[in-house]
Amino acid sequence: MTGAAHLSCTFLTLAAVLIARPAAPSEGQPQDATALDAGASIERRVALGEEHRYRITLAAGQYAEVVVEQRGIDVVVQARREGATDHVEFQEEVRRNGQERVEVAADDGATYILAIAPSHGIYSGTYAIRVATRRAATDADRSMYEARRLRTSALAMEKAGRFNEARPAFERAITISESVRGPDNVFTGMLLYDLVGSALETRDDVRAELLQRRALTIFDKAWGDGHPYSAMARTRTAVLLHNAGQRALAEALLRPATQLIERTLGTEHAWFATCLRVHASIRYTAGDFDASEQLYLRAMAILERVGANETPSYAAGLNNLGLVYMEKKDPARAEDYYQRALALGQRLEGTDSHHISVYLQNLGVVARSRKEYAKAFDYTTRALVIRQRIVGPEHVDIAPLLNNLASLYRLTGDVPTAADTFFRALRIWEKAVGPYHRGTLAVVGNIARLYAGTGELAKAISFQRRADAIIEKQLELNLAVGSERQKLGFVNSVAERTDRTISLHLNGAPGDADAGALAALVVLQRKGRVLDAMTDTFSAVRRSVADGNGRAVLDQLNSTTARLARLALNGANDGSTGERQRAIAELEEEKERLEEELAGYSSELRARIQPVTLDAVQAALPEGAALLEFAIFRPFDSKAETSAEAYGPARYAAYVVRKNAPPQGVDLGPAAPIDGAIEALRQAVRDRTRTDVSTHARAVHDVLMRPLRTAYGDVSQLLVSPDGALNLVPFEALVDEQGRYLIERFSISYLTSGRDLLRQRVSRLQGGPPVIVADPSYGEPAPGPAGRVRRKQPRSADQERGVTTAADPSALYFAPLANTAAEAHAIRRFFPDALLLTGPRATKAAVARLDAPRLLHIASHGFFLVDGAGVSGARIENPLLRSGIALAGANLGHDIRGDGILTALEASGLNLAGTRLVTLSACDTGVGEVRNGEGVYGLRRAFVLAGTESLVMSLWPLSDYIARATMVSYYAGLRDGLGRGEALRQAKLSMIKRKGRQHPYYWASFIQSGDWSSLDGKR
Repeated sequence: MTGAAHLSCTFLTLAAVLIARPAAPSEGQPQDATALDAGASIERRVALGEEHRYRITLAAGQYAEVVVEQRGIDVVVQARREGATDHVEFQEEVRRNGQERVEVAADDGATYILAIAPSHGIYSGTYAIRVATRRAATDADRSMYEARRLRTSALAMEKAGRFNEARPAFERAITISESVRGPDNVFTGMLLYDLVGSALETRDDVRAELLQRRALTIFDKAWGDGHPYSAMARTRTAVLLHNAGQRALAEALLRPATQLIERTLGTEHAWFATCLRVHASIRYTAGDFDASEQLYLRAMAILERVGANETPSYAAGLNNLGLVYMEKKDPARAEDYYQRALALGQRLEGTDSHHISVYLQNLGVVARSRKEYAKAFDYTTRALVIRQRIVGPEHVDIAPLLNNLASLYRLTGDVPTAADTFFRALRIWEKAVGPYHRGTLAVVGNIARLYAGTGELAKAISFQRRADAIIEKQLELNLAVGSERQKLGFVNSVAERTDRTISLHLNGAPGDADAGALAALVVLQRKGRVLDAMTDTFSAVRRSVADGNGRAVLDQLNSTTARLARLALNGANDGSTGERQRAIAELEEEKERLEEELAGYSSELRARIQPVTLDAVQAALPEGAALLEFAIFRPFDSKAETSAEAYGPARYAAYVVRKNAPPQGVDLGPAAPIDGAIEALRQAVRDRTRTDVSTHARAVHDVLMRPLRTAYGDVSQLLVSPDGALNLVPFEALVDEQGRYLIERFSISYLTSGRDLLRQRVSRLQGGPPVIVADPSYGEPAPGPAGRVRRKQPRSADQERGVTTAADPSALYFAPLANTAAEAHAIRRFFPDALLLTGPRATKAAVARLDAPRLLHIASHGFFLVDGAGVSGARIENPLLRSGIALAGANLGHDIRGDGILTALEASGLNLAGTRLVTLSACDTGVGEVRNGEGVYGLRRAFVLAGTESLVMSLWPLSDYIARATMVSYYAGLRDGLGRGEALRQAKLSMIKRKGRQHPYYWASFIQSGDWSSLDGKR
């Protein structure tokens, strides 16, 4: 994205696309034109591809006004003097009703031909034409006819890419219109609007913004904000905001504008396609390449259907799709789109327009990726010559080309010229768009890479620090808005920058304290960032709901989530797989839209959150504790020629942060063998009959913990922030060189990121009475196709609390759990004010109504379904829909199945702001879909989103009896004032001391994440 050029708007054809149509009839065919008689009205139906011609004869000095009534059709009218080659175009009413008023002023006696055709995207409709006025022409009439002629000529110049020639024609037309009709006239506004498009195309955003304000003021005054022109003016404002880096405001403005265009003009219209392309451009710069691709493809399909596939807008769309495919690592496909854009652009605009320079620039990027450096130099220098001629040598559009040339100089060994050229680009970007723009980031990162490659490490670290500061600012802005999917897309788009920083330290300067501190800070800032952003949003919305703000939106989100869960889990065969899949997709889209809307409520909360610094995290660390911040990274070779070659296979790194010592980073080795060792350990601890568990626990210890021994020293508490498969490792069960489990030496708690320490220092809300949910009445399923019912298992059976192997949620069966009722009553003795929900009262509806209890304990079955599992062949992609907890009625008929299962997605909408602790006394509640850098997508993520301070969960199925014993011991410790982490540790140590319970299966399944302090906040 950094080396290529993106046409974010291509507004030159915003009006021209609508007026492009078959040429006027040639001279020699006057018999095809129908004479217009005074007073007569002609009504006709016209279809796509047709053109109706009319003849009107005017005497010298005469003026005529011809009115075309549009009755369910938008038409374009061309007026030309018989025998002349040029014409004047009239299309001021773009809606399918209303009037086009054709005004002609004749200097001498002549016959005029009026040609009428449907606008693009209009397939057929009826119009009526009549001569409304004939009189002597005034100077004002002649001036306005000249203004319209100038506008027609200027739009044609723009279509040919001749923006500098078009500008004075627009300006002259504006001067005429202002003098005749006044500065607030609608036609004056349209001319200003046209000139905005010209300014946008030449990247004169300052001028565009000034003109845009005037045009929008005129439109709103004349029509209000419900007219298509007002909507498109706001779309252009969104482009200006986007160009200025204000993506949130741009999308917020674009959404209602697009909806208005859809209502007034429909979806088969060039203006609707423009709205889609602007949205696609915004999604592209946000790193959301899948959404960008789909929006561009949809817009291109519309242009094709309305016959606008031989326009500059279509060429720009080809170019932008090429950019998307380049980001999706498909250079061959990208090059094909670039070449098609270039060929079409040259047919329409010639060989030296601004757009042609863009297409050449992007072809240069492809050539560079293929190491075809001579060809890349040729494309890039040709683009530079064209663009410098058009915008000058210091324009912001020159900087990307300089950045690309500098990269080519670096690759061909000319380091001094590369440095000079990079710095020239940096000066232009900083002056034009400021220090936090993505262009500034691109060149700053390249300068850091240049210095790293030449061994100038101090300079490399300095510029890498600057690049990381830019990314932090971009993360702050981009994660402030949008849905979770959009946030993930942006974070993924900058993930390689984190790899560079870690690599600069571990591979380039392992002994450099500054490099180590920078890498540790970057890991602290970026891990779990989307989870934090979504948690902030949910928390802020819950606060706003208490005041009445946002309540309707939150209710809609919860309702949509419930419908989505019901559809995903419903096993009834009430439709085809395709229909079910489409319905799920529609609900997912609606949920995403509501998340975007709710994101606006989190601005106040973000303003109060302190910046994440290394010093702040160290200050928040307790005495005698060490933070182990693990990260997966791909080592970056700054000397590699291409990005594809620069990044190596994934590896694990760890940064050990202590209170009064510099952070220490360690490269733990390739990720693949470590993940293999982790999986071997997980299989061993889940099987109580395995005798080799200590061997596997020692192997994982030696690869993960032994290299960190010196760094964490003699601490007594480990705060583990895992990444990747480490999220599923019970670190307490690892075995050291003395054959001891780590739990015997350390108190261990888990964090999403070291940033959690900063949150824990903020004063919290006070929750209400505890709630205990246990022993739900799952019910018995109705007979299946064979007429058989699964037999209810005895209440005395010692069941495992979970079902994890089903490939279809409708096939799940939840056996009764005899010990959960006794577990619940035992815990309630420690907390007598607790509300107890058991049997038929342990429903999803009851849980959904909870309002931030101080404690929430759920003892039931938990599950996480295999990847993509679904109902009746429909896949469920969202892992939060594939994990959940069984509650009352979970085994009942498939038509109401969703009412008995609380999915993780629904759990994320609970109000647990003020809840000190959630305990999921069910199996596999800590597992889910692991996403590097973001943790585990499942119940553990859901309850953090819901607002709980601390979470106790399990990593594998556990015996009902063992779970009960562990939980009773745990809550006894909490009652006695132990911390939420230490109480669990003591419960585990007690289990280890029991005969026959030393195997980690019995005691290591439950882990504690989040705040480890006591329930009253004492540490």
